[in-house]
Amino acid sequence: MTRDEVIAYIQETEFCFLATVGTDNGPRVRPVGMKTVYGDDLYFFTFGNTRKVAEIEQNARAEGVWWKPGTMSQVRIRGTLAVEQDPAIQQRFKDDNPMVSKLLPKGAEHLFLLYKLQPEAVEMTKTLGPYTAVAW
Repeated sequence: MTRDEVIAYIQETEFCFLATVGTDNGPRVRPVGMKTVYGDDLYFFTFGNTRKVAEIEQNARAEGVWWKPGTMSQVRIRGTLAVEQDPAIQQRFKDDNPMVSKLLPKGAEHLFLLYKLQPEAVEMTKTLGPYTAVAW
């Protein structure tokens, strides 16, 4: 399995299930639209007033899982989340993901937060067998 195959898989998958540590130190999982890859990082946006923002501020460790129903395959990427501060990357993300403007109503632009997942471990399985590490 190659990095390019993993990126193609991610981009073909509807949602990523993002696992974080809750503010109560319990597990929290939710679907997010994480399909954008720039360099080595994967990107998704959220509203700045969501519970996941508080969780990430407390503990930036996370794991994303992409799964295609019926294929018996998964990609798992574990790493650290960070807010992307670069205005050029933020604008590029908005340009590449036109749904952002539809989800951010007029006057709510200040709630836009762009996160990047900085991978530390990437694994894939095609048959629900053992995971194979993927060089990133």
